[in-house]
Amino acid sequence: MSRRCQPLIAFAIALTATTLTTAAASAATLDGTVEAAGSPVAQSTVRLFAAGAHGATALGSDRSAADGSFRIRYDAPKGGAPLYAIATGGNRDGRTLSAQVRLLAIVNPLAAAPDELFIEERSTVAGGYALARFIDGTRISGPDPGLRNAAATAANLFESSAGKVSFVLSTSPNGLATEALPTFNTLSNALASCTTGTSKDCRRLLDAARPQGGARPADTLAAVVAIAHHPSQHQDALFALARGAGRRGRARARAAYGPALTRAPGAWILALVYTGGGMNAPGRMAFDAAGNAWTGNNFQTPGTTAGLGLTALSPVGQPILDSPIFGGGIRGPGWGTAVDQRGRIWNANFAGDSISLNAPDGRPLSPSGGFTAGDLARPQGVAIGHNGDVWIASFGNDTVVRYRGGDPKRAQVISGGGISKPFGIQLDGRGHVWVSNGAESRTGSVTELLPDGTPTKASPITGGGLRSPQGVAVDSANNVWVSNLFSRSVTRVLPDGRISSDSPLGRSSVKGGWGVAVDGADHVWVAGFLGGNLTELCGVRRGSCPPGVRTGAPISPKRAGYDSASFEHITAVQVDPSGNVWLANNWTNGSPLSEFVGGNGLVQLVGAATPVRTPLFGLPRKP
Repeated sequence: MSRRCQPLIAFAIALTATTLTTAAASAATLDGTVEAAGSPVAQSTVRLFAAGAHGATALGSDRSAADGSFRIRYDAPKGGAPLYAIATGGNRDGRTLSAQVRLLAIVNPLAAAPDELFIEERSTVAGGYALARFIDGTRISGPDPGLRNAAATAANLFESSAGKVSFVLSTSPNGLATEALPTFNTLSNALASCTTGTSKDCRRLLDAARPQGGARPADTLAAVVAIAHHPSQHQDALFALARGAGRRGRARARAAYGPALTRAPGAWILALVYTGGGMNAPGRMAFDAAGNAWTGNNFQTPGTTAGLGLTALSPVGQPILDSPIFGGGIRGPGWGTAVDQRGRIWNANFAGDSISLNAPDGRPLSPSGGFTAGDLARPQGVAIGHNGDVWIASFGNDTVVRYRGGDPKRAQVISGGGISKPFGIQLDGRGHVWVSNGAESRTGSVTELLPDGTPTKASPITGGGLRSPQGVAVDSANNVWVSNLFSRSVTRVLPDGRISSDSPLGRSSVKGGWGVAVDGADHVWVAGFLGGNLTELCGVRRGSCPPGVRTGAPISPKRAGYDSASFEHITAVQVDPSGNVWLANNWTNGSPLSEFVGGNGLVQLVGAATPVRTPLFGLPRKP
């Protein structure tokens, strides 16, 4: 076995460790503690469940003792299903808790068979956010790998087996370097306003978490899920509760968890930064079928010469496969990273005038100089067709190159149709190819290619705010969304090639659009390169958007979008099978555009979007 294969295999073993342990055991025991704001909760009903693809299975239950402790004996499920526990009600310091107190703790599926679990406000926030797209009442269910990866991500926020904030959240590049830890603690304090307060305090929390136009959450767990789904609503009300403000604004008690925010946030997002694996100016990321993230690095560490490495991160942000991975002609990979049907990774080398190919285990499959067939020149975007075709935007010579069936020996060079400085490229559900032209120029257009590479008569498509169009994404109805750097907007191209009458869109918050992605609910996510922000727009399925929000209107804060100290100059945004939104910090803040310095890793917004099946080919689909 090669040393390079070991980390990936180790990760797979970690994912199935619970499977091997539980399948062999006829019975198991879980000990734990229920707490609220650091004090034990007695007489709380604790139930243990196994999450599954179509539902949850009850494994056992107990009632917590005076010191908050409980013990559940259960038959360990076969198959290694993620386990979770829910505690309802009880009493704290002699006072009966509201029936609306419901707390959650997730058992880390990457850890050994569980034997201890802490259930409290912080475990509830961690589980509620990480599994926000899989929770319905007390039921947690959904398809793998998204479900299992989401359960593992909860441990990046809170270690339920140890009863403390995780190492990932509490230390650099997170910790006090960003607002994620204070935001996490503030959300936990908002829950504590109910767990340590009266029934009226609980009603205030549930009212504050109520989505606009939606029903009031039934309990504290449902409140966390509602906040994760609608992070830009009710910031001031939730912050006031977290600070212990009573009805007249007076502080009632000291916050239970710190450090906490000192003012209301722009939105209740939890953004984690991952910097391992030799990352230096990641340009664009792509996800494989297991949810691992792959990205090329523009630069070599620690300088700004052309990067020679590819980084692979596990779904929880840990480097795998001895990353960075070298060889196969990787040289200055720019904005082209894609995973094909065989799990192979394609990277366009802007500095090397080539494209590289790596096996799923990281082994280089391309020659030392990469593939150059098709006379590639400073290639950027890469897209994969359902038939395995690889489409490459050859930015330096105004062409698009197609490798039929993923074979460089069958290269087709395409020009015409207005192809000029092509940058972004994506396929729709019909196999049509959409190309953005004129990146980093004051003009721009879009070219539509038929499946055989022939430009349509309508090409090039102009207007609608197309000025330095960069990223391209397609929604489930074959609408094409193009992010514009210089018009600071998004253009929607209809399936028939006409630009929507309401384009350009998002001008209130898109701060220099670069990357763009569509999630499983057709929400459109736009990375603001110039302003270092993220905008979420309502897509064509208005029923999935807040009431009254039209297609193309922001769901994120109207002027600022989502903002975080973890955001730098962002070039890419993608959605994984767990509903996490990932961003590529390509340039650092503060460095001049003429002499920019490589950005600081990938950022993950936990549970922020509707999951997408990966690898991504054509239309976004829910797993």
